[in-house]
Parts: sequence; C-alpha cells; structure tokens
Amino acid sequence: MTKGVAGRIDYDKWNKTASDLTKQLDEEEEQDKKEAASALGLDGKHARSQAEADELAKMNDAQKTKKMLEQYKKREDGVVETLSGLLAPGQNQETKFVTRAMLGVGKRVITICDTSGPGRIVLTQDLSNLESATPANTALQPKVYADDAENNAKMSQPTVHRGLIKLNLRNLSQCTVVVKCKVITGTVEVSHCKDFTLIVEGDDATVSTIQADLCDNLDIQFHDSPSSKNVPLRVRDTNSGPTTTLFWGQDSDDRIYHAGVSRLRVRTFRDTVLELETTADYVEDGAKARGNASAEECQFVTSILNGKFATERVLTESETKGLKQGSRPMTERELKVLERKKNQIEQALDERLKDIVKVKAPNGNEVETLKDSSADDEPIEEVFASRTQRDIDGIVSSIDEQKAKGNEAFTSGEYAQAVLFYTLALDRAADLPDKPDVDEKLEGRKSDPDLKPLYPRHVILSNRSACFLKLGHHEKALKDGSDASTLEPTYVKGVFRKGLALHAMGNYREAIDVLAAAQKIEPKNKQIKQALTFAEVRMTQETRKRS
Repeated sequence: MTKGVAGRIDYDKWNKTASDLTKQLDEEEEQDKKEAASALGLDGKHARSQAEADELAKMNDAQKTKKMLEQYKKREDGVVETLSGLLAPGQNQETKFVTRAMLGVGKRVITICDTSGPGRIVLTQDLSNLESATPANTALQPKVYADDAENNAKMSQPTVHRGLIKLNLRNLSQCTVVVKCKVITGTVEVSHCKDFTLIVEGDDATVSTIQADLCDNLDIQFHDSPSSKNVPLRVRDTNSGPTTTLFWGQDSDDRIYHAGVSRLRVRTFRDTVLELETTADYVEDGAKARGNASAEECQFVTSILNGKFATERVLTESETKGLKQGSRPMTERELKVLERKKNQIEQALDERLKDIVKVKAPNGNEVETLKDSSADDEPIEEVFASRTQRDIDGIVSSIDEQKAKGNEAFTSGEYAQAVLFYTLALDRAADLPDKPDVDEKLEGRKSDPDLKPLYPRHVILSNRSACFLKLGHHEKALKDGSDASTLEPTYVKGVFRKGLALHAMGNYREAIDVLAAAQKIEPKNKQIKQALTFAEVRMTQETRKRS
C-alpha cells in the first residue's frame, strides 16, 4: 500500500492507479469482444445473410454517390457567381448592368436571385469575352473512334470557349432580365419567379433551351436571337460583326420546357416586329398528378413546329415504352414518329428476309424454317426463340445508357466509377440471346467470320481496359483488351490497349508483337508508333542488362 505524507496513505494516487487498471481491463475486454465478433462475422464488415449483403452494398453505393455529389457541388461552387438584391425594391425603375468586373476569379456561371423590382438587369455583351479553357494534354491528340471512351479526352492543345457557361434565375419578381451575351451551353434555368420578363436579344445571345419551373406570369421574348445551330456569317463590305443566319425556333432543339408555370407568354421578334406569339398555363393545358408526381411536376415543352408555336406534354419514362431519342425528353408526337420509323425498318427487314425466317434456339443452334404461306396473318415477332425484338431493343437501350454514363465518368477522370458503369453494361449484354455465340468465340471454340453480335461488346471491353490502365490494374486491362481484340480483331483500340497492358506488365516482347499488329491496322497512328518505339527501347535495355 502506497505511503503518503507523514506515513499516511496517499488515497488519491491509489484511486488513480485503480482507475487506470480498471480502464485497461475494460479496453482489453472490448478488444476481446471485437475479435470474437470478427471471428463470428458479427462486426458489420461481413454480411450474415444475402439480405444483409444487399443492404451493405446499397449503403456503400449510397456513400459513393454522396461523395460524388459532394465533389460535384464543390466544383460547381468554384465557378458559380451568385448575385442577389441587384435592384432596390419599391424605388424608381433602374437598370443594372452585369459585366465581367462583377464576377470573381474563375466564375463562369451566374445565378441571379432574390431580387424585386421594378427595374432591368442586363447581362452585357462584355460577358461574351469570358474565357473557359479546356486543360491541355501533353500526349498526342488521339484519333476518334466510334463510342470510344477516350474520344472526349483532354486534347493536346487547350480549347478556349468564350461566353457565360450557364445562367440561373431564381426568386425574381416585378423585373426584367435581358440576356445579350453568349451562353456556351445555351441553357437558362428560371424558377420561382413572379411577374417576371426574360428577354434574349441580339446576335451574341445564344440561348437555345429554357427550363422554367414554378413561375407565375412569366414573359419570355426572343429579339433577333440566334438558334442553337446558328452559323454566324460576317457581312461583306461593312464594319458590322457576324450576323445571325438561323434564328431561335428554326431548329428542333430550340425549346422551352416548363412545369408548374401559370400565365406563360412566349414571343419572337424580328427587327422589332412581333413575329410569333403563344401562351400556356399548366392547369389549362391539362396537367394532372401521376403516381407520386403532383400536377406542378407535369412537364410541357413549347417550340415552333411548321412555323407556329406548339405546346406539348412531355411523356414519362414509362410512357415512352423504352424508346429514346438521345437524352432529350419526348412528346407523344415524337413517340409516334419514332415508332413509325421503327416499323418501317422492321418492314424493310421482313421484305429482305422474304420467305425465310431464321430462328435461333436457346442453345444457340440456328434452325431454318420455310415460311408457311397459310400463316400470313400471324406476325413473326421472334428473331431468337428466347427473346422478342422488343425485348432485345430494351436491352440494347439499357446497355447504351450504362455505356454513356461510363464514357461521361471516364471523361471526368472518375475511372473507378466508369468501370462500374461499363461492368453494368456488360452484365446487361449478357441477357442478349447471342451470349452463347460470344462465349464460344472468346473461348476460341468458334471463329465464324459471319457472326454478327447483337451489340458491339468489344467497344465496352476496350473502354473498360482503358480505365484499368488508368487505375494501374494491368492484368485486368490485359484481359479486357484481349477479349475486345478477340471479338473484333480489326478494332485497333482493343489491340492497342492490350499492347499497352503488356508493356505496363514488363512483357515487352509480347507488347511489341501486339503493338506491331495494331500498327498494321492503322499505319499512320502516331500514338501506336510512339508506344511501339518505347517498347522496343525497353526491350533493348532489358536485353543489355541480361547480357
């Protein structure tokens, strides 16, 4: 027992020692519990059932999505300039000019919000001189290949875009915003505005798409403003700048999307003379609640068709029956046009097939059957016995969607995320009925040159190989590159990436052979020539070391 002053016991020190020992025992006990839980798979890192595994996977995906959104928001905040309270409410009407001097360094997106008039806010032509440069890539500019992920890779020389990237207008009332500058994306978003006028004016004002949400008494005007597809033409023998050759509304991509907008008015002017005019109101246009979506969420599109304004309801994803026209929302009229084109293609195919219908059984064997003339009234839907043409179209559309997401992630430098999307695309491709033929070709058991796959899987494999190369997973890059070149030996990107993977793994002799094969496909490709030279230099260095 510890002695204290004058022979007394030092209880304070004794209590501290006891407390430390107790804490140590508790920590050891807690560590024992953790080790036992880990051994039994109860530590949360390992699922105890398939349901728990699915839940963990969902949670991990949610965390990844949250992280991506946070990164996106951080990037967005770095380029957005928010301007609020630009007008003095209740005062005499005034005009506020927005110029480059009002924007912070690197700000290329403007949000004007929380402003009441009366008054006008003018985005001047000075903003058209804003510069946004695409960073340069030190590598040689690659050749473009159909659907290849690297098509949008950074170029060897920086590309400079001039103008405002995007304009957001939010919570504005009793005022007018005049856009006189170039908007690179051609997009203006308007939300929660009342008694508000938006004027797009002049040759510089390239605004093709307006998205308006939850507004009341919104007036949109186009004064001699160009279409998104306008090609400026400089007038000869004058000092004037480039002039507009195609005006807003003369191209199908010039559109105004609106949801929950009351008392919308749209007008176009040429040389100060009113040319076209229309009005719209989401209630009067028949907006209805559908499922979990309220009537205010029902979206309409106003555009010029055959020289007149037309307002149409945008179809939901379920209403489009799996058909798509790129990323643009579709109306009922456009759906009918798309279906008609699809039917025309199918009829043309039926005509070419004439009296012979080729059917493939689930085992992949082809069966030829003569068409029974007595069965003319029965339409033959199935090209493959296991899937209808509509099923195949739906699968192909899903693959395209995942591949597009992968390409976007690759361009953004999110290579791991791109791998995920490409893998989802390949998983979906496995549902196509030609999978047995593809597997046989990959395994070297089939080399039918006339085999035409239902989807070019080699492009996705090549793109995923590029991702693995970026991530340093060279064995996986080699596997995908090899599979891509097996499925399509003339697809140079697959062969090239196989060679790069071999080079990265130090297999220079094999890399030289593969890269030489790629060069034979495209003799003038500078990237392949450079990679082949590097491999030969490395091979020479290795040979010297061994000798």
